[in-house]
Amino acid sequence: MSEQLKIFETEKSGKTYRAIRHDVVRSKQSKNSEETHHPIAKTRQAEKILKGKKGMQILELFAGQGNMTRIFAKHGDVLAAEKNKQTFEILNDKTKNNKSISTVRCDSYKFYHSLISMGKKFDIIDLDPYGFPSRLMPDIFLLIDRGWIFITMPKPAVNILNGITQTHLITYFGEPNPSKEKIIEKFATFGLCHWRKLVLVNHFELKSIYRFVFHIEKVKATDYTGVKNQ
Repeated sequence: MSEQLKIFETEKSGKTYRAIRHDVVRSKQSKNSEETHHPIAKTRQAEKILKGKKGMQILELFAGQGNMTRIFAKHGDVLAAEKNKQTFEILNDKTKNNKSISTVRCDSYKFYHSLISMGKKFDIIDLDPYGFPSRLMPDIFLLIDRGWIFITMPKPAVNILNGITQTHLITYFGEPNPSKEKIIEKFATFGLCHWRKLVLVNHFELKSIYRFVFHIEKVKATDYTGVKNQ
């Protein structure tokens, strides 16, 4: 968008350009737009990674309208969490006849802590939030001892960054505009906070996001570090 058009739109609506762009993205999300949800690319990736796998226990946070929920359900039992009331109703309606899917309306950022406190474990976790998934790290890794985690990460370089998001990125990644390589490195480091070894097995990138798949395995601290207890 040109600077002149940005100024015009800002003056016309009384909102900042960031606020206008935020509203546009949210509108596209509510319409389940391919531009914001990328279900085709995510489905192809999931089907490649999970081919032949059955009986999995799957946690899908920020499930949205269920684009991936029904894909994951082909491979096991899915617990799908979504906060937004209207979105949750769509999710529920799309999945209500599938006995492999359980839905819960909740704040995913809070819900996963309750799952940790109950000692729940999963074979597959999907993180696809509106915002940075690093907010769930490192504790999200306590929910999986061995399996796969799918992570959608907005590209910092192509998203509008403000003081809040820049502070978040500096806190979690050490810089306000981390590269793909730095993001991968830090995700692996967060895993080791709870002695989970992460290995990147697949990823793709689109205009505004990265989509990573890591294999996770819980390791013994003594084996990983080579230090023996006395």
